[in-house]
Amino acid sequence: MRKQSAFIAVYSTISAFIAFIAIVFICLRTFHWNLPASVLAASIFALFFFAFSWFRGHASAEIKRIAREHHLSNKDLAKITGMKASDFPIYNDKLQLILPKRYWPKVLDSLQKYEQENDEKVGK
Repeated sequence: MRKQSAFIAVYSTISAFIAFIAIVFICLRTFHWNLPASVLAASIFALFFFAFSWFRGHASAEIKRIAREHHLSNKDLAKITGMKASDFPIYNDKLQLILPKRYWPKVLDSLQKYEQENDEKVGK
């Protein structure tokens, strides 16, 4: 879990850094803003990209964790989420998330509900 958290933090930081640099150059070169205004705008965008990337990394890790811990097959995942089994390929016993990222919140929500219901049945 610690390794996964480090990956998510690094992934989010790199995404934010790239966004910051891109927005600074866009503001300076295209909009001809002064440096403080460009840095402020870039900082706001960088925070947005950090949060967005962190959520993506967290959602991916959480979806894979639930599928692994509950030994869910692609058919189980399809039944739980209401999607197709082909949306959840499993190679070398690892779930591959090929779904568009816009579906990840729905998948994560469905799997978290499944996990909560399953844990209540088991009595954890």
